[in-house]
Amino acid sequence: MSRSGRGLVAAGLLAPAALLFAILFVWPQLGLFAQSVTQPAPFGLAAYERFLGDAYYLGVLGNSLALGGCVTVVTLLLGFPLALLLARMESRWAGLLLLLTTFPLWVSAVVRSFAWMVLFFRAGVASRLLQGTGLVASDYQLLGSFTGVVIALAQVLLPIMIVTLYAVIRGIDRDLEDAAMSLGAAPSVAMWLVTLRLARGGVLAGSLLVFSLSVSAFATPSLVGGARAHFMAVTIYEQTLELLDWPFASAISAILLAIALVVALSYGRLLGDNDGAAR
Repeated sequence: MSRSGRGLVAAGLLAPAALLFAILFVWPQLGLFAQSVTQPAPFGLAAYERFLGDAYYLGVLGNSLALGGCVTVVTLLLGFPLALLLARMESRWAGLLLLLTTFPLWVSAVVRSFAWMVLFFRAGVASRLLQGTGLVASDYQLLGSFTGVVIALAQVLLPIMIVTLYAVIRGIDRDLEDAAMSLGAAPSVAMWLVTLRLARGGVLAGSLLVFSLSVSAFATPSLVGGARAHFMAVTIYEQTLELLDWPFASAISAILLAIALVVALSYGRLLGDNDGAAR
């Protein structure tokens, strides 16, 4: 089959998925964007000017970006050692242990959030442990705090980071590390020079997934964060269903989507540079 024929076959196979994506995602997003530029009628950018000119909403954006960054760092620091351990484990139980790491994804977000609320309440186990250290006030509670939201989100998104890193680390030849150590490199140095660099693609991909899901998360920040959860998804919910300000909510959604696209394109560029360097 010629190259053009193979291209037509590939296009035909991709057409149903592309059509479904356009109907279920692209078209609604275009509708949101169209609604966000209706003030003043028929075309205006008042909703965007309101968001960008208000320190409160810029703070909400900053909180969401900070949440995504913190959750990404926490899951990466915890997930890389676990993924490395599972990938290098030569046991028949390795597959079962990998499956168990995905357990938080089996539970509803609402159920998980209520469980964290019980732990983070002022009389909860986690809050009482912090109070017992003397580092916080006797009435301190993690419920309603930024730290509590980071912990709760990191717990559910950690499996995504682990699975992404596991697939990449599993494909790295251990002989490369052995060769580095045979040339005099310490195990930690060999880990840094060989394993971590070769797993850079998995690190970037896992970080992109976790960051995107954290920035747009709604259930966990709204329940664990409570009334003090000033994040983008919660603000969109308030503007849509409580204040009924659909144009402004659409503008916030468009800004959040634009940020997610910029981050995704940046990560894609980094992944491309990483593939080029590997070759």
